[in-house]
Amino acid sequence: MPQEIELKFALPGLRAAQALARLRTHPLLRRRRARQQRLVNRYYDTPDGWLREQRCALRVRAITPLAAPASADGARATALWEQTLKTAGTQTGAWSARGEWTVPLNRPRLDRRALLATPLGEHPEAAQRLASLQAVYETRCVRTTWVVHAPDGVVEVALDAGTVRAGGRHAPLLELELELLRGDPAALDRVADALAQSLPLLPARLSKAQRAQQLLDGTWDQPVHAQRLALPRHADPMAVARAALGDALGQVCDNLALAVRGDDPEYVHQARVGWRRWRSLLRLLRPWLPEPPAREPLQPLLDALGAVRDLDVAATETLPAWAAAFVGSPPDATRERTWQRAQRRLQAAARRERRALRARLGDPAVGQALLAHGRWLLALPERIDAPADWAAQRLARWHARLRQRLHPDAAGDAADALHAARLLAKRLRYGAEAVASTLAPKAARRLDRWQRNARAWQTRIGSWRDMERAAELLLQLHADPRLAAYLRGVAAAIRHAESSAARA
Repeated sequence: MPQEIELKFALPGLRAAQALARLRTHPLLRRRRARQQRLVNRYYDTPDGWLREQRCALRVRAITPLAAPASADGARATALWEQTLKTAGTQTGAWSARGEWTVPLNRPRLDRRALLATPLGEHPEAAQRLASLQAVYETRCVRTTWVVHAPDGVVEVALDAGTVRAGGRHAPLLELELELLRGDPAALDRVADALAQSLPLLPARLSKAQRAQQLLDGTWDQPVHAQRLALPRHADPMAVARAALGDALGQVCDNLALAVRGDDPEYVHQARVGWRRWRSLLRLLRPWLPEPPAREPLQPLLDALGAVRDLDVAATETLPAWAAAFVGSPPDATRERTWQRAQRRLQAAARRERRALRARLGDPAVGQALLAHGRWLLALPERIDAPADWAAQRLARWHARLRQRLHPDAAGDAADALHAARLLAKRLRYGAEAVASTLAPKAARRLDRWQRNARAWQTRIGSWRDMERAAELLLQLHADPRLAAYLRGVAAAIRHAESSAARA
């Protein structure tokens, strides 16, 4: 089966001209000939989205060379046309491998006969379905390519800069693709590592067709949440690791890309959720996993995400929720001004931290660290021996520890115990979500109950922690200390209530 193997990256903080200039002068590419083409990709599907259901993408591409010499009569170079079908494959972060069938065309029209010779032709309704194909969206870009001959393979480096068009909407397109032309897939990693030394490479898992579909659906700017995994019953730890850790890493990278171009607080929130899923799953699978990549190279990014999230929660959730209680009824004018000034300080600080986060994403070290995490995941063994109930056993231990933390006789400070319980509740929740489909029905029902309880405790304890953090931030921002004292008083009351609930 013909196969496409590639790595795909966003370039945070760079405009198209900047990205092209950085690539042209990169030590790996500056002595290599660059070729430029104008590409128009028109994507097809049936009115009911049959190809998308089959996890396939079908395009007709027009290729026009740029800066091509004119013919003797002065005519410019004409476009070449080709048709490509891509099928579902394997994907981990930026790395993907999938089936690909390309045929040349004499004119810009679908060759349905050629499609019958692909796996689509094996479908019992193939002829009827292919007859109803129609154009649904397109991308237009200038592609600049370099060919790199590495010791273990040949890699094409391609920068695409242009637009995505769907449903009357336009959105910018800027991405870097590394495609293996021949040789060992390890050559892709070598080229990516070299480029990542000086370029901000953020792993991207969405194809152009998927992004165009988002634009058509109106989901282009929606935060990316964890996917519901459908793993086979009694899946071994490696199957869970590849699926769940791969989705967690993708959730991190997808939301970081959104945070570069938008201010929705949920982008940062979901990036942090993805990282917490990653950490929780590493703990769940620790007996069977090799040593994961070090966390330290990503710590500056994680700290930046945490700083933005704390301010977002304080400004958009904690303070608004308690505004009426603080201001009073009828409103006290002095208290209302105090509240509004605090709100403005939080919002201004959030804007500053968001700018700092975007600057951090432009640091090549971030892309290098994320690449290392994806490479580690790809190197995991295909399968490993483990007891059939390995997941239920691990999660039962976590559940027992959570109950112990919430026990009235738990040792240590009550606040520390509640915070530790919240972290355990999150870990239990993320682990349960990952392995739910692999469990026997009885174990799955028990785990669902644990997960609901963990989510409830996470929310309840979180309200106290958020209140405490909002008070700390207001003091750091030199807001009225009376407001911070009020929030701390509320936090103390919430903590007392939760401690009492734990003892009940």
